[in-house]
Amino acid sequence: MRWKAFTAFAATSLITAWAHAKAPTTKAEFCEMAHKPATMRALLADTDNQLSFTNRGGLGDAGVCWWHSMFTRNANYLAIYRPDEPRPNRNEARQIIMDIAANRGVVEIPGFKNLSEFSYAHSSEIQQSLEGGQIVDGGLLFGWVRGVTGNHEIPADELKTRMDQLYMEVSKGIIPYQMLQIEGITAHAWLVVNMKKTANGYILTVHDSNYRGTYNVVYTDGMTQLSDYQAVPYTSRNMMDYASYETALKNFCKRGFTAKDLRESRSKR
Repeated sequence: MRWKAFTAFAATSLITAWAHAKAPTTKAEFCEMAHKPATMRALLADTDNQLSFTNRGGLGDAGVCWWHSMFTRNANYLAIYRPDEPRPNRNEARQIIMDIAANRGVVEIPGFKNLSEFSYAHSSEIQQSLEGGQIVDGGLLFGWVRGVTGNHEIPADELKTRMDQLYMEVSKGIIPYQMLQIEGITAHAWLVVNMKKTANGYILTVHDSNYRGTYNVVYTDGMTQLSDYQAVPYTSRNMMDYASYETALKNFCKRGFTAKDLRESRSKR
């Protein structure tokens, strides 16, 4: 969802300070970083490792926020950059994008040093992929129903339980993907990069596809919805996606197999 009423204050004044994190350019860097939750949080929070463009386009020009968020997380867990190698042509870039979007395995991106650079050069191809995902998952397969059929406001104790569970998930090193139920059938999505406990609630640090960087969201016990977007968060897709990340890491770090290698081996069967 694209959101125009959300204040610029949230997108600028609440930007969270993170140490600069460089995307991996070698196998050794990649395999070491992938098992360090704090490093992965810093990586995804850095604008160099986010898409160069914000949420836009999509069906009815309502945006592709869900797929934008999923692509960003996939790329941070799956991509190695080879800045000294020749850049891919358009068809090669499209295949890289397809592999990232499908969470197929580790991808090597030649000619670029981070996601921001790559997505700036191939923004139209990535946008096309995001909109294609929306049509398949969100339209033809009615995937948009998952997580957006709930209420945009729930009892305070239920929201507290939901936030406690989210905190436990973040504490395990996961960067949760969440769908936000807004009034009606409208929904949005963000990534919870970090979460801190307070005396009476939590402070979430999120990467929202409507903005670059990160900002803080405050939850206080007694709330019946998050004030940001006036929405209820629904955590989704995390265990399935993280299982795929772990498989990709094992295939690459132990066996040297990338998404390209796996595709080629399957095509020979």
